[in-house]
Amino acid sequence: MAPLVVEEEPCIINSDVKQDIPESPITYAVDFKSFFGIGPQNVNRKFNISLSDLSYLPKVHNPRADWAVTAAFNSFEAFQAAQFGPIHRFATIGTGSGTDAIAALDIFPHLRSIAMTDLHDEVVTKAKANVLSATNESDNRVRTIASQAVGISGECLVPLRGQAPFDLIYENLPNIPLPDDADLLDGQTSSTYFNSNDVSNLVPLFVSTSLLDLHFVCLLQARTFNLLSKSGVLLSSMGGRVPIETMLRLSEAAGFTGRILSMSWKVQSEPDEVIGGYAKAQERGLGPFYFFRTSTLQEAFGDQTPAGAGPRAMQIENELLSERLDAVTALRAHRQGIEIGHPVVVMASVRN
Repeated sequence: MAPLVVEEEPCIINSDVKQDIPESPITYAVDFKSFFGIGPQNVNRKFNISLSDLSYLPKVHNPRADWAVTAAFNSFEAFQAAQFGPIHRFATIGTGSGTDAIAALDIFPHLRSIAMTDLHDEVVTKAKANVLSATNESDNRVRTIASQAVGISGECLVPLRGQAPFDLIYENLPNIPLPDDADLLDGQTSSTYFNSNDVSNLVPLFVSTSLLDLHFVCLLQARTFNLLSKSGVLLSSMGGRVPIETMLRLSEAAGFTGRILSMSWKVQSEPDEVIGGYAKAQERGLGPFYFFRTSTLQEAFGDQTPAGAGPRAMQIENELLSERLDAVTALRAHRQGIEIGHPVVVMASVRN
C-alpha cells in the first residue's frame, strides 16, 4: 500500500515570511485560564491570536465547543499523567490557530522543538505568530522554542517527511469528504472537509465507511516515513461519532496498538455544516454516525476528568447507547433548537 504523497514540495514558513503577509482583521484576545480552565505554567496568561480567513476559528467564548480545549489540552494533560515519557520533539497536524501548540508549550516541561502543519501557508504563518504572541513574556527556554517553531503547509504528515523522528505527534484532521460544489480555499472549508480522492486507494473499507480516512493515513505515514521515535506516540483526535472499537481497529490496521487516552465531550461547532455533512454521508450508506443532546453528555460525563474517562471509554459508550441520535435525527433536532454535541476521543497509538 503506497503512502499518500502530494506532488508539490511542502512550503516551510519561516519567521521572516510572515512579514510579507498582510495582518488579518480577525483577532481574538485570549485569557488562558478562561479558555483552558486552569492557569498557565509556562505561557502568558493573556495574549492575542490573529487568524487568516482560512483558519479554523477558535471558540474563545465557548471553550466547550473548541477542539484545542476538549481534545488537545485534555489529551496532553492525560499524556503527562500516564507518564509515557518526556516529550522533546512535538508536532501538531492541522494546527489551525496554533492554540494546540500553545497548550503543548505550557504542558510539556521537557519540550525542545515544535512543528506545526496545516493545509494552507497563511494558516501556519498565523499560527506561528500566535505562538510567539502567547510566549513573549515567558522564560528564555519557552521563548526560544517558540521562536524556532517550524510552520509547514501540506496534507497530513507529508510536510514532515525527512525530519527527525518526533516523540509526540498530535493530529486533528477533518472527516467529511468534500462536496462537489465546495472549495477547500473557501473560508473554514478545509477544517471540516477533505478531498477523499487523494486517499481513496489507501484506506480500508471499514475506515472509509466510518469517515476516519485521514486518521488512518496519518498513522500509515508516521510508520512509512519513520516519523516517530522509538517510544513515540501518535495522538488521533476523533469525534466519537462511530464506535470506539472501530477506532482501535483502525490503529491495528495501520500497524499500531491503540488505546483511548482521554475522553470528554464538546458542543458541535458549525452544526449545520458538520451534522449536515454526516447526515448526507449517512444517506449515501456510510456510517451510521451518532450525536447526542448536550444535556445527555453533561449528565453522562459528570465530573469525570478526560484522563479518568479514557480508560472507561467503552463503558461510557455503552451507557450512552440508548440516548444516541443518528446524524439525520440529530440534524432535525438541531433545527428544532436542541443543542447537539458528541464525545471527543483521543487515541494514543504506538508502533507494534
